[in-house]
Amino acid sequence: MHWLAIQLIILLGFPFLSRRMERKGLLPSWLSPVVLCYAIGILISNLHLFPLDKELSTSFSEITIVLAIPLLLYGTQLKKLGRQAKGTLISFGLCVLSGLIATTMAAFFFRDSLDNYWQLAGMLTGIYTGGTPNMQAIGLALGTSQETIILVNAADVFWGGLYLLLLTSVAPGLYGKILPAYQQKQATETGSHAIHTAYPINYKDALKSILLTLLVVGISIGSCLLIFGSMKQVSFIMLMLTTLSLLASLIPRVQKLENTFETGEYFLLIFCIALGMLADFSEISGMGLSILYFTAIALFSTILLHLVFAYFFKIDRDLFLFTSVAAIYGPAFIGQISSITRNRQLIFAGIAMGLLGYAIGNYLGISMAYLIREMF
Repeated sequence: MHWLAIQLIILLGFPFLSRRMERKGLLPSWLSPVVLCYAIGILISNLHLFPLDKELSTSFSEITIVLAIPLLLYGTQLKKLGRQAKGTLISFGLCVLSGLIATTMAAFFFRDSLDNYWQLAGMLTGIYTGGTPNMQAIGLALGTSQETIILVNAADVFWGGLYLLLLTSVAPGLYGKILPAYQQKQATETGSHAIHTAYPINYKDALKSILLTLLVVGISIGSCLLIFGSMKQVSFIMLMLTTLSLLASLIPRVQKLENTFETGEYFLLIFCIALGMLADFSEISGMGLSILYFTAIALFSTILLHLVFAYFFKIDRDLFLFTSVAAIYGPAFIGQISSITRNRQLIFAGIAMGLLGYAIGNYLGISMAYLIREMF
């Protein structure tokens, strides 16, 4: 029982600790709380430091992602996204298109060897549009087995971690030889705005945003029960959740709530630790080699296609990197790519595209899964 208590303390306490460490400048610029939480979960799981309750980790991953998605979307500001620089939207759109092509191609290659190829394609579409939260939501919506979701997560952590190492070392220099250099512009108030600021958390507003999220979740579930008579239509619940969250983001009182993104990120960090605890790499070597190959083809084809598109559309290196990271990793990783490129002018645009990815990822992933199932 004491091991269960330790696991619970880590799940709830370490995300808070990691955020405090970042705010106090105790983390190096290349290490974000998201990466740190993933790493802690993965290390605990793969080093077998103590017995883990996988049911607890699974429950936390499912509950926290349902809470995180609305909170992350409240700050989307759709009207402002529509006014983003043309190049930013084009580059992000090309990355999303690359992900759609790459996952469809991977599904075609594995259609005879994997029965759930269409579910994998849908989940990976979500990852390469908005990030891991979309993958979990889409997996649940498509009725994917928990074992498969865990294996896809482990494969994504493996390849995504490898590519992150390349991003922090040789990749920017290589991309700089292919794409034009970023043209510095005069910094604007939004363009130089950091992801995390030093002001204290407004816990009153955070509580209000959580209560609003519970209401959104309740309406989504209630609508499903009213229309279908059960909660089995998880895809409907997830799409309702996304839609209602975006509609709520248009309400002025919701826009004025402080720290909705930070509150959502706290749940996202819990989700990262829980998912890391489920990412046992020994299971990949035993059962998930096909999923590992599927994920590799999808990820690196997405990156390569996006690079080819960026070359022909004359997109500069930094814009390519920011929009690629926003789509593949999500807005929480924008700070890292800013440190790597030493470019703070694209921080706001990167966060905005990452939030846009969260918003459209569920729609695209679920739609693509069913489309690919019909095609192949």
